Formats: sequence, C-alpha cells, structure tokens
Amino acid sequence: MAPIAVRNFSHVSVHVADMARAKRFYVDLLGLGVLFDVALEGKGLEAVTGRPGAKGRMVGCLVPGGGMIELVEGALRRGAREPIDGGDDSLIFSLCVADLDDAYRALGAAGAELLQEPAEVAGVRMFFVRDPDGRRIELIEFPGEATRASELHGYRG
Repeated sequence: MAPIAVRNFSHVSVHVADMARAKRFYVDLLGLGVLFDVALEGKGLEAVTGRPGAKGRMVGCLVPGGGMIELVEGALRRGAREPIDGGDDSLIFSLCVADLDDAYRALGAAGAELLQEPAEVAGVRMFFVRDPDGRRIELIEFPGEATRASELHGYRG
C-alpha cells in the first residue's frame, strides 16, 4: 500500500483550560491573528467527543507563514477523562521569531514562565516558555533568511 499523500502542515490543536487566558497569551502576547472564534455544539461535536450535549469554543490563531494553532476549550476528544491542562509536555510546537532576544525580553517582561535563556542547538537559537496551561512552547530563530527547518536544510518542495 502506498503512503497517504500529505500536502502540508494544517494546524496544531491545543486544548485549553481558560480561553480568555489562552487568547491573552497567543493573540495579545505572541501576536497571532484570529482566523475564527466559534461556539461548538451539536450532533457533530457529540459524535467527535462521544458526549451527549457537549459544548465548547474554538479559536483559530494564524501563525505568520500560513500555519494555524487551534485553541479548543470545553470540548474533549472521545476517551479523554478531563481537560488537558497543568503541564502536558506531550504536545510541543515551535514558533519561528525574527529576533529571539527581543522575544525573550518581551515574554519575560510580561511575566511568562521562561524555562531557560536563549541557547544555540544544532545551528539554530531557541528557548522554551510555558503557555498559561503549562505546555512548553519552543521559540526559535533560524540563521539567515530561513523561517523553518525545511528552508534551513535546503528543502524546496
């Protein structure tokens, strides 16, 4: 059997404990744009979650370059026991920034939990910060004009 033909990255879905707090971090502090902000309910959501009467909210945050982070509050996956919050390190995603040092200073000044100072790893500079629900997020600066690992490594797909 041939592999599925994946076209490109779509989004990362992040379950959040408090949407207002999450939006302050992702939209106000990180500067991501809001593509949509919708209430979730109805038969489709019930089918996905396996919970009759399930309700929630979803906010699509645009990452420069076309990626998206989808913030989801209240609507759990089928089989989940409780909202994902309080430090789930199984989901880590990376955001490329133009100036890592400026990002580090701005996040620190805003009171974000910085996990270490910027460091160089494998030719790129990066550091981790925790979002309001305790997840580690990597902020990264690539050398030259590269904005993602694929460009850094010569991929032209």
